[in-house]
Amino acid sequence: GPELGADCVADILARLAQAHLQLSSGQGAELMWNGQASTQLRPIHALQIGALKTAPAFEVALYAGLRAAQVDVADTLLRQYATFVGEGFQVLNDLTDWEDNANKGHRGQDVLARRPTILRAFALEAGAGDALDDLVTAARASGSGNSVLPQVRTLYHQHGVFEKAHRLYGGLRTRALDLAREIEPPALRELFQFLVRNILREVRLVSD
Repeated sequence: GPELGADCVADILARLAQAHLQLSSGQGAELMWNGQASTQLRPIHALQIGALKTAPAFEVALYAGLRAAQVDVADTLLRQYATFVGEGFQVLNDLTDWEDNANKGHRGQDVLARRPTILRAFALEAGAGDALDDLVTAARASGSGNSVLPQVRTLYHQHGVFEKAHRLYGGLRTRALDLAREIEPPALRELFQFLVRNILREVRLVSD
């Protein structure tokens, strides 16, 4: 307070409160979808949930630093940048769950819990919903979720799920970098580009 002034502190606290509400909405939206054998989930729904769950945290963290440093970045640009980064972060998280070096104890848990991931959304869109739900039901009946994960992986490959998610991720990363190039001054532009490259790292397509 003494260093930043009351107006600055009030602005940052107001944005933090707003971000907490948005993050709670995103988590609530995910919980509403969890466990449902619903065919209504679409990629746009998964992206919206991911954006609400993650983007406000990126946005308010950047806003707090910018406001404290008295550096002005247009709210619309900052929000769009945070949205692309937040959505990309969620897609990356879904993809890395299936990487060969992923934690085997957690691999595929999103599938077994029927969480609204972008991978599940693409599978449903491709008409693989019944097959996916049959595998999950079988896994729950047997009490061994890991036993069906190779079949889920094959199903995702057959319907191009990993490829679609990988392309989407690349597009979100590119859009975030493009927006970062619009930011002035140059030092701040470099920081925003650095953040994209570190948060949204290059990722390989999930192999067969």
